[in-house]
Amino acid sequence: MNCRDCHRYDPETETCKDRKLNPKSWEQAVDCANTYGVRSVCIFNDHREKLISGFTLPVSNKQNLRKRP
Repeated sequence: MNCRDCHRYDPETETCKDRKLNPKSWEQAVDCANTYGVRSVCIFNDHREKLISGFTLPVSNKQNLRKRP
């Protein structure tokens, strides 16, 4: 989504009212998420859902856990 089409865009300051980032490419989205965290990426960004699914850690099963003595 283009920021200027968003209802959260402030035309006077030309920034997002929520101070979110809207990276255009996947590489920029990954860099933003690594630097500022996934929450900094706009909820209307095309890459946000893929970022969230990529940053979640899989739950390990009991077979992979080492037993305590």
